[in-house]
Amino acid sequence: MNFSASFGIANFHQGNEVKIATLIAASQPPHYNLGMKALLLPLVLATFSFPADNPTTYLASIRNIPLAQGGSIEKFSISTWGVEFLAVCHIPYGWRITAGNSASPDGELDGEGSEGITWFDKSSPKELAGFVLLELYGPVQRADVPLANGYIPATFSGQATINTDDGDRKVPITYKNVGLLAARQCPSGAR
Repeated sequence: MNFSASFGIANFHQGNEVKIATLIAASQPPHYNLGMKALLLPLVLATFSFPADNPTTYLASIRNIPLAQGGSIEKFSISTWGVEFLAVCHIPYGWRITAGNSASPDGELDGEGSEGITWFDKSSPKELAGFVLLELYGPVQRADVPLANGYIPATFSGQATINTDDGDRKVPITYKNVGLLAARQCPSGAR
């Protein structure tokens, strides 16, 4: 039996977060060509990254928390979906910060000031700017997506506890309150 085969990858194109790989296989006899295409296509597709496999790394900030006159941010708790926490870059003085994930796509980012003097009296405290390094495995999902048997949670959803003269009140935290700045690592000099 006499046959020759040549395989190559052509038309590799990346555009708008979509990568397309086209396999060109030329060989003889024809039945061999179909078998090789079937074997090589999964291998070629596994070689190239797709958006879900290509996370984007960010420094995250807590910002725009609504404060009334005399109010201060006492603590916050944010549930995440499709986020992997890589590092807590700095911990504000007098605060405890915890960040982590379970084996599934959900996670938590929590912070709590130890006493009134450490609470933040600004809606976008500089101490919470770029304080955690994380990866997103897809675009930010702004709200829960309902399914027939449940829902897919929003990327960021939680609450902040605001201390006021009239007692504590809870305010929601959404994607609007989490600032993301593309970064590969924590800033140098972060403590």
